[in-house]
Amino acid sequence: MHMNGMKPKRRVVLLIVIMILITAIVESITIGILYQTALEQETARLMETARSQARLMEAVARYDKKHSRNDPLGPVAGTLSQIIEAHRNYSGFGKTGEFTLARLEGNTIVFILRHRHYDLDEPKPVPFSSPLAEPMKLALSGKSGNIIGKDYRGETVLAAFEFVDVLHLGIVAKIDMAEIRAPFIKAGIISAIIGLASLLLGALLFIKVTNPIIEGLSTMVNELRESLNNVKTLKGLLPICASCKKIRDDSGYWNQIELYIMDHSDADFSHSLCPDCAEKIMKKGYYPQ
Repeated sequence: MHMNGMKPKRRVVLLIVIMILITAIVESITIGILYQTALEQETARLMETARSQARLMEAVARYDKKHSRNDPLGPVAGTLSQIIEAHRNYSGFGKTGEFTLARLEGNTIVFILRHRHYDLDEPKPVPFSSPLAEPMKLALSGKSGNIIGKDYRGETVLAAFEFVDVLHLGIVAKIDMAEIRAPFIKAGIISAIIGLASLLLGALLFIKVTNPIIEGLSTMVNELRESLNNVKTLKGLLPICASCKKIRDDSGYWNQIELYIMDHSDADFSHSLCPDCAEKIMKKGYYPQ
């Protein structure tokens, strides 16, 4: 159906639907931009944390290697014991954020620090060929950077990874993507509910205000349409006698002008005399019956 043929009430409903769609699009774009910004900031924070922790461990390992030759555990083991002890009272950051530290033994990833989520005291090793622990695989491959992938639990995480050169370890700072997304999902739901309620309230008020106007316009249109249906119009060239003023119809008959107009329109005639004709008739002493 074309817009011109659409009823006014349907146009109002269509307008409300368009407003809802526009509002939803604007809210989605806004929340998407905020989410992307938060993701970039969290990525930068994790990368800086992982990088600083890796460099700190390397510095401690170099110091122990130089000054702790008499340590019964050896410099590397002594450094690891210090790291484990320092981490023992660290619960992580946020609800799911944590550090993981691991080394590669053959084709197996062996975690050194206790985990936050499960198998806390004795973290289970993960085969290097497993689809799990993606960030740690990259770290133990000597790479540094960030990734969204599966951790040792199989959860999707945002992670920053670094290789600890002196100790040949991998360190990962990570946080669950679900935790990052949660506030934006909540904000989206709340804003959607508030926006929808506001639009519905505005729509009801709009309908209440415009209904009398629409009904009045509809009545006027119907009356005009009815009037136009009852109107007969004369158009085109009318053959008229230059002498008696009769009009020739489509069949070739000559009719009095008033009869022709009465047949082709809703007009009617009442007879009278104009002042000039009345004066002529009075002079002749003749009055038409």
